[in-house]
Amino acid sequence: MSKKASIGRSFFVLLAGSFFVLATSVFATDQKPALKDFSKTCEADRYKQPIGEFSVDVYCDDALGTNISIVKLKFDAPMVGPYTLTKRTWQGGDWAFSITSFMWGTDRKSLYVATEGYNGTGKAYYLDIETQTIQEIWSMSPGDCGSILTGMDKENILLQNIPCTENKVRDITIPIPTN
Repeated sequence: MSKKASIGRSFFVLLAGSFFVLATSVFATDQKPALKDFSKTCEADRYKQPIGEFSVDVYCDDALGTNISIVKLKFDAPMVGPYTLTKRTWQGGDWAFSITSFMWGTDRKSLYVATEGYNGTGKAYYLDIETQTIQEIWSMSPGDCGSILTGMDKENILLQNIPCTENKVRDITIPIPTN
């Protein structure tokens, strides 16, 4: 057997072995879905951001609703912004209380949260998780009991209202915030 063939075969075996190790590690660490709906059932867990260093921690608090906090999982030097090594969690405010769904944006800083109207505000929010700023992007109408995020396209956030009287379910389209 020639030395060239032996090197080629060794390279192939090394390449195949590397692919197997990489494929196994990729499948073992698959991210949670970018959109998570808790309107029917709560699943307490840590939902990692698909392309960033944050997570949403979900708490199932029975009659008190499904509540969340944002956690900064990793720091790079220099540290900038409101998070520190001893203050990794952002929680509190109407956006974190009695949610129905959340959705990671397509960048490293956007999180969208929808709440129900019994215990929560019935509003939908845009959160810039890097700066801890909040913007209300939708508010329920009379006869609604909140909203559920359903997706996003390149320009819009998509959600549905939750009717609590004779109102019908409506698809709602909201432009993605620009800040």
